[in-house]
Amino acid sequence: MEGQKFSKMKLEARMDTVDFLAPLQMDVSQLRSGFNQCVAGYVGESVFEILEKIRKLTKIYDLNTDATTFQQLVDLVFGLSNEELLTIASHFSHIANLANIAENVHRIRRWRAYNRGESSLFFHHSCDDVFGEMLGKGYTPEQIYETLSNQTIEFVLTAHPTQALRRSILQKLHGIADCLFELHRDDRTPFEMDRAREKMRSYLTALWRTDEVRRSPPTPEDEARGTLTVLEDTCWNAVPRYTRMVDAALQKIGQPSLPLDARPFVFGSWAGGDRDGNPFVTADVTRRVVNLNRFRGANVYLSEIEGLMFELSVHYGSDELKKYNAEHVSELSGADSLKFKEFWNRVPPTEPYRLLFSLIRARVFATREYAEALLDDNQAEAVRIKSTSLVYESTTQFIEPLLLAHRSLCETGDEAIANDKLLDLIRRAHSFGLALVKLDIRQEAGRHTEAMDCITKYIGDGSYEELDEADRMAYLTKLLASKRPLIPRDMPMPDNVKAILDCFKVVAEIGPEFLGAYIISMCMKPSDVLLVEVFQREFAVPGSKPLRVVPLLETIDALAGGVDTLGVLWDHEWYRAHLDETHGGVQEVMVGYSDSGKDGGRVTSVWELFKAQEGMAKKALEKNIKLRFFHGRGGTVGRGGGPQHLAILSQPPNTINGYLRATIQGEVIQQDFGLPGLAVKALETYTTGVLKHDLVNKIVIQDGWRDVMEQLSQVSMANYRQIVHKDPLFVKYFRFATPEQELGLMNIGSRPQKRREGGVETLRAIPWIFAWTQTRLHLPVWLGLGDAIAAIEEAGKLPELQIMYQQWSFVRSFFDLICTVLARADFKISEAYDEHLVPEELREFGATLREKLDKAIELVLQVTGQKQLLDNDRVEKRAIETRRQYLTPMNIVQIECLKRKRAGDQSQVLVDALIISMKAVAAAMQATG
Repeated sequence: MEGQKFSKMKLEARMDTVDFLAPLQMDVSQLRSGFNQCVAGYVGESVFEILEKIRKLTKIYDLNTDATTFQQLVDLVFGLSNEELLTIASHFSHIANLANIAENVHRIRRWRAYNRGESSLFFHHSCDDVFGEMLGKGYTPEQIYETLSNQTIEFVLTAHPTQALRRSILQKLHGIADCLFELHRDDRTPFEMDRAREKMRSYLTALWRTDEVRRSPPTPEDEARGTLTVLEDTCWNAVPRYTRMVDAALQKIGQPSLPLDARPFVFGSWAGGDRDGNPFVTADVTRRVVNLNRFRGANVYLSEIEGLMFELSVHYGSDELKKYNAEHVSELSGADSLKFKEFWNRVPPTEPYRLLFSLIRARVFATREYAEALLDDNQAEAVRIKSTSLVYESTTQFIEPLLLAHRSLCETGDEAIANDKLLDLIRRAHSFGLALVKLDIRQEAGRHTEAMDCITKYIGDGSYEELDEADRMAYLTKLLASKRPLIPRDMPMPDNVKAILDCFKVVAEIGPEFLGAYIISMCMKPSDVLLVEVFQREFAVPGSKPLRVVPLLETIDALAGGVDTLGVLWDHEWYRAHLDETHGGVQEVMVGYSDSGKDGGRVTSVWELFKAQEGMAKKALEKNIKLRFFHGRGGTVGRGGGPQHLAILSQPPNTINGYLRATIQGEVIQQDFGLPGLAVKALETYTTGVLKHDLVNKIVIQDGWRDVMEQLSQVSMANYRQIVHKDPLFVKYFRFATPEQELGLMNIGSRPQKRREGGVETLRAIPWIFAWTQTRLHLPVWLGLGDAIAAIEEAGKLPELQIMYQQWSFVRSFFDLICTVLARADFKISEAYDEHLVPEELREFGATLREKLDKAIELVLQVTGQKQLLDNDRVEKRAIETRRQYLTPMNIVQIECLKRKRAGDQSQVLVDALIISMKAVAAAMQATG
């Protein structure tokens, strides 16, 4: 009751005592002014005058949007040389990135003020707020504690090519953010203020003088290193910091801290493991990336342990600790201590914790040396180190002595010491494991089928690929029941088949301690899952468990058939026994938001995802299966992205149940985890969102509502597919009107843009969204929606849809996210792409699309009850309006660059200007693919 009163008082007491818009405007102005001063010293007076003219015209156009000003801007930009286009593009690209970093600092500043009680926010995601809301709804403190104690959120950082900025640029932007935080400190001295400004000038100058263009694509190992850097720089400290915030909030409602074995957060990665459509991710790359993960993990743990050896000077210890030391620490020789900078002499037996940690340190050091030897391909050294029996092989081995130290400190009255840095290390170990991340493996189902077809033909069993589903299931079942090897040792095989089988060999060698799931993309049938189990069994290593196999349902048909696919598997005798015995009866299913949207349009995608999850959860309950969903969300709304609290609360009831696994892709990694404050804020949003979903989000969905959604989906998909998949003019228009063909120049990721040659169906979802985002038409998000709402209106069901928007979080989330994209659309810019890049015979096609967009906006406003888009979200509205002054000139620069390049000018200066214009638009839109 006291906790409820506390949270209520805290919410009621909140009021804005600080003007937060002014500091943001000051930051943006200061950065822009400082950057302009840097640029002026390098570009010359004439170019700087051009920049000023463009800025003035853009500002005028932004205020009145008249055609005359727009044409003046077009004429000015189109008359520039390639070199001038490059300078203009680079300038506005940096200005957009600086505005983004200022906004991120602003978000952190306001979030901190909110937690001090100095400001209100437009949402309430803090633990205090959510606990108070739940207590007010009748939930007990014990229920909240129990739910949180068993909650796990797994962030899977992927190498999807949607981060347009080089790491060199990102690091300088993060340095600028640090300077802004320093300048806003209340206790800064004049010297500190001057120093912060000097550092900012240095960073701004370095930004301008750094090449924005990636001259070569990153390798999978580069992507893995980037992932690890994010984890080390922000997440490593954010996890224990935020977990302590949860503990504090629990204590306010009379509950203890989270249990020591709680795993509120876990981290996974696809960098170096995702070989779907990426020929550069080989078995050797996967092996190297796992060893890199182990090396970097040991490195950060070693630093923490060195620090704890200073802190744990306590000379009292439990009998259990002394016994453990007597049995284990004697394994160390005196020489082992000489490898370390500190405590190089033997630790005296009167300091039991330092004695214990000298062993832990030696083992972590050996673990790092072992991983380094493997990275250097020094097998002899690796064998030597392994023979010492010091190398940690599992996270459990590492955590065991840490828990022993914690128990001993608590037993001897030193809880304060136990619950300081040692507790943080225990929680890090539970979240990050020995290797910081577990690496998922992903491969397309068709590649497995090709490999099996090659094998069956060689051994005389005919063509596996030509079998129907029933015969495939029967054949695979027979193989799983047999103890004989499937593949002859001397079997010759083409490179594509060898690559598949080499992957399974490496997976078996590494094992589940450092690997996560084996994900089957484009999974359509139960046999796709059993086939992977056959290959895992073929290469099994004694004593090692196979990876859990996760079907990825990512097309409309796959989602619609998901219940049947899983039902067949769960009724299969071998598979069900395997699931129970090896994976504790837990089935993980990945649902794909990107390809389903490209396949059937956004409306149908979200509705089929909702129904599929709901249906699979119901079937799992019937079969007594613990079902977990892995959400393959992209960064943009078109690929399932958007504010995470909305995404979580819009999930069907009983589909999260304390476990959420989701991809964090490309630019979203920086948006969520790029700065320490953002990382803590992201952890808070996910934690409280899952908690609210599991305890509060229990709305009863009316039957009539399902009918409305079904009609919306069917009409929308029919109209979407009629244009995208059936109209012969569409692909031609798409390739003229967008920079889709030129996106590969950006070298964003190691993966090719297409799975294979062909039309839209072979194009990856990322470049599909990226291309339309660049031209500001955003077609994949809204196409078909206007026609669908019009059909609902004609059927007299618009009032019901309006009620659904007000009362059903799923529908509200959908339309709110759509509004954020529609507000970014720009008819004039889209028309300009058509006018200058599209053949005259195709321009009518573009005009028709813009008419559909206009109709969609009109009807969405009716559904949401707004007069203008984003009337319900003035913060987002202000951010979009501010960005137009960067976006308009960048789009015009991009149009001219595309026109010249397509006319035959292939000069590197022009190509660079084009690349940077695409980066600039992505930065200002805060979205790529």
